[in-house]
Amino acid sequence: MHSDGFGPTGIARAVNASNDGSPSALTPDQVSSHLRAQRANNMGREAATVANQFQQKRAEDPNFEFAMEIDVDENLRSMFWADSRAREAYLTFSDVIIVDVTYKTNMYRMPFAPFTGVNHHRQSTLFGCALLADETEETITWLFRQWLKCMFDKAPGCIITDMDGAMRNAIRRVFPNTRHRFCSWHISRHLVEHVPDMRDATTQFYKEYNHWFYRKHKANSEKEWGALVEKYTLHERHWLCKMWDLRMHWVPAYFRDTFTAGMTSSARSESINAFFDGFVNQSTTLEEFMVQYEKALVDRRKKEAEEDWRTKSSHAVLKTKSTLEADAAKCYTINFFDLFQLQFLTSIDCWEDKESENGNVTEYKVRMRNEEEWKSYKVIYDVSESVNATCECAMFETAGILCRHILRKMDMRRLGSIPERYLLNRWTIGARYQVNSLASTSIGDSDEVTSLQQGFIKY
Repeated sequence: MHSDGFGPTGIARAVNASNDGSPSALTPDQVSSHLRAQRANNMGREAATVANQFQQKRAEDPNFEFAMEIDVDENLRSMFWADSRAREAYLTFSDVIIVDVTYKTNMYRMPFAPFTGVNHHRQSTLFGCALLADETEETITWLFRQWLKCMFDKAPGCIITDMDGAMRNAIRRVFPNTRHRFCSWHISRHLVEHVPDMRDATTQFYKEYNHWFYRKHKANSEKEWGALVEKYTLHERHWLCKMWDLRMHWVPAYFRDTFTAGMTSSARSESINAFFDGFVNQSTTLEEFMVQYEKALVDRRKKEAEEDWRTKSSHAVLKTKSTLEADAAKCYTINFFDLFQLQFLTSIDCWEDKESENGNVTEYKVRMRNEEEWKSYKVIYDVSESVNATCECAMFETAGILCRHILRKMDMRRLGSIPERYLLNRWTIGARYQVNSLASTSIGDSDEVTSLQQGFIKY
């Protein structure tokens, strides 16, 4: 009955109804106690089977890594694993990862924790997985330490998670130099729950909040926040004021220098969870989970191979005669080129005003022709040695793609090709195959390398 979804109370009622005349009725507590004992016995047997499966995988794949956490009674608490392909992919795409431990999809209700990244096709890719005993700081810290050791002690550039305090503390302990960003979707959900005025887009508070939220610079953000607090008398115990204390984790102005591959939420991790829904469910045993997980992983990697083939065997359709567009088409994967092409085509409709000029450095204000003046972005174009351009929108710094504002100036200046520093290897077809052998790979002390610089490393 439990495997069919009945809870302890329902089971007790059903058993008692079919056992008329029994001197003692079965209680829900007795049912729960029995299920716990049965679950522990079954889990012990399954854990041994899974350990044997892991050993077999390591025999087939010498770079397969796994770890199992055992309690004082020698019962399985948590387990983590990653094959050689996941570890190899991480070496190339370690600039940003998403971790979500809220998904439970097995009969033991152990949280499923995938480490998710984004590959050169902008697809979700896995950097290892875990099944955890719980979501406490100690358990998550154990997981992060095992994962970091597996990934050659190479910390990610940025981690995106939910707002959980245990997660935040564990990241601070294990990845002290990694930027930690809260999932924007979770922020929005909590905002609607705690701030009634944010439920209606027509309210004045809603409009002023968004005007503050999307400020480009920290100084402006902090100034306008003070004005917002004063106008709406937000006291220090208000949810928003508590979130302000954590602004380094979620306000966009504080992430303009952090590469996130264009991601701001854990949606990719949740899509991974949804993907596995087709293979596993809440009745899946640990042994079955491992088998079904492998099937799901093969299916996902097949889709990556299909995109590799599509990029290698086809040619992007150019829509202009610009050498900049042609340059990008030769370098990028098809999926990423589509993003570049959109920016390039919209750059044609941009309008710019020269603000100042000092030798080889010129400052412009650039905006779409139909946009208001306040929506313009400052572009600094420097030709002192080679072309170096920066924009207030920080699209290149955060997503690794040139924005329409910079492309407008490059095109107007008749630049013959895109400077190499603006063509990140992680978005090219060759990115996936930069690492030839994990056995001979030596990472060294690379935590100080910035996310954008990582795009140029040749392993």
